[in-house]
Amino acid sequence: MTKHQPTPELAEAQRRYRLLRAAVSDYHYHVRVEGGRVVEKFHGANCELITGYKSEEYAADPSLWIAIVSEEDRPVIERQTSDVLAEQPAPAIEYRIRRKDGQPRWIRKTVVPYHDAYGRLIAYDSLLRDITDSKLAAESLRESEDRFRLLLEDVRLLLEDDLTGDYLAAPDGTILLCNQAFVNIFGFSTREEAVGRNLADLYLAPLSWPRFIQLLSDNKTLERSERISLHSDGTNRHVVETVLGTFDAQGQLLRFKGYVFDDTHSKLATTRLHQRNAELEDAVSQRTQALREKHDHLEAIWNSAFDAIITIDIQGMIETANWAAEKMFGYAESEMIGQNVKLLMPSPYREEHDGYLRRYRETGQARILNMPRELVARRKDGTTFPIDLSVTPVNHSDYFTGVIRDISERKQLQEYVLESAAEEQRRIGLELHDGTGQELTGLSLVAGTLFNLVNAVPVKESNGERVRQFDQASFTRLYEIAKRLNEKIAEANRLVYQLSHGIMPVQIDSEALRSALDELAASIHDPPKISCSFDCPLPVMAPNNTTATHLYRIAQEAVNNALKHSQAKEIRISLRQNDDQIALEVSDNGVGIEAAGSRVDITRKDRGMGLRTMQYRAGMIAGTLQFQRRETGGTLVRCVSLCKRGG
Repeated sequence: MTKHQPTPELAEAQRRYRLLRAAVSDYHYHVRVEGGRVVEKFHGANCELITGYKSEEYAADPSLWIAIVSEEDRPVIERQTSDVLAEQPAPAIEYRIRRKDGQPRWIRKTVVPYHDAYGRLIAYDSLLRDITDSKLAAESLRESEDRFRLLLEDVRLLLEDDLTGDYLAAPDGTILLCNQAFVNIFGFSTREEAVGRNLADLYLAPLSWPRFIQLLSDNKTLERSERISLHSDGTNRHVVETVLGTFDAQGQLLRFKGYVFDDTHSKLATTRLHQRNAELEDAVSQRTQALREKHDHLEAIWNSAFDAIITIDIQGMIETANWAAEKMFGYAESEMIGQNVKLLMPSPYREEHDGYLRRYRETGQARILNMPRELVARRKDGTTFPIDLSVTPVNHSDYFTGVIRDISERKQLQEYVLESAAEEQRRIGLELHDGTGQELTGLSLVAGTLFNLVNAVPVKESNGERVRQFDQASFTRLYEIAKRLNEKIAEANRLVYQLSHGIMPVQIDSEALRSALDELAASIHDPPKISCSFDCPLPVMAPNNTTATHLYRIAQEAVNNALKHSQAKEIRISLRQNDDQIALEVSDNGVGIEAAGSRVDITRKDRGMGLRTMQYRAGMIAGTLQFQRRETGGTLVRCVSLCKRGG
């Protein structure tokens, strides 16, 4: 393909364009375009002068030209490039770059497109000019104009004569201008005396001068701040001040102007009014203090009571209810007050209650006053529960106080104890039938065999006596049967002992508890399935058999829980005694109390009642019971019973 030489006219036009390009730009780069896409860029020799980067660096990193542009200005660059490639008008733009040496610069970019004979875009020149100096000059001029305008405004305001003290000050506090009201507020003779003084010397509190300047710099304006100022006669004045700051482009404080109002007289009047109000409030407080203390004391007792306490009037309307009543019945106090107390009763008590009150009003006869009764109550959700109710009249008034105790747990415990007793009877019967009964049946068979064997031995006369003689085979068989009979008797004796031990595990002697727990561990120990150990290095003497029995039952229940609920493989029983307490611990390596004893599980009848039974037994021996998750996994049950050694 032959390359055409440009005509003289074209060559002259190109030369003039290059001269013009050099005159209007500091450097340029040429972009070649194919099919609306950039395919190549050539950066001019002066690129290093403006950006600090050489043309070779731009060639090595095609994205360098946009990377040096300020992130905020990149959308402008990208929009201009898109307009050029779309052959849309692309006016000149201004943006910021950061030179290789870190200096920020302002750039003006003008695009000159090239088209082929068909009018298609084939390339464009980007003409770049450094306009940093002109930008800074324009900014400086604008700031000067702003300062001049503000100064004229300040002078105009300061010349006005009113009750507000106006001033203009430098950042160090030096007063530059002020009006006559400012002179009067601070006790100067003339404006000339005030100008040149430092505001830091006039203010006493509450802010130090550096703190005041810092707040002004942070907030730009301080609205109606109250300060204590110093008058020329040495007295303190209370002033209210609004301060406006003037700042340069970098946020540095140039000066500030303030508007000061002397609020001393108003402040004194307000202070005197506050003093009179305080004296009045103190007098009222003294008169009501005793009543308040008594009320607070009664209210504290009222709301800290474990039992629900409700007061009603003669019509049965609820007047007050404590926190325990809210918790017990599920109603907020505001929902109960003003309602008939039968709201808390199920049928048939609900229908009968109004008749009780009417009979009491008419006859003065009371059926439930001053005597505790077991009744049934009704919660907000409709469920019922057993309660102990004690109702007493309030002296010298037509009010009654009802003390209500939820006995659900006690009833459940009673039911559980009865069920446990019945279950224990069934267990004993089953063990007697399946264990001891079968052993006795076997003993009967063995004894019959022995009887038949002895009876089958022939009788001979010897010296006038009847003698039975055994051969060796008969003697051996007789010996084996007697041995078996002895073993069966021993096994039956063991079963009877175990059965009696379950009914009364601890015998009344000094080592009873220790030996019983040792036997409990031995009965559970079944390696490799279950490992159960007992640790009690020193003798432990329970004060009485009741304490020993309850401690044993607590250990027994804890072991059963570990086997049944925690899936434990290792169980350890520990017993210790010091001068005034016995400590029993049962630990396991199961899933732990949080996993196995969650809120849902603990309310199950089989698991929850077992824990409550242990708690009940601990209370019966003046002890404490704790359940906790071990750090290494599993559960620790600890019961501590107070006692005296040998007591």
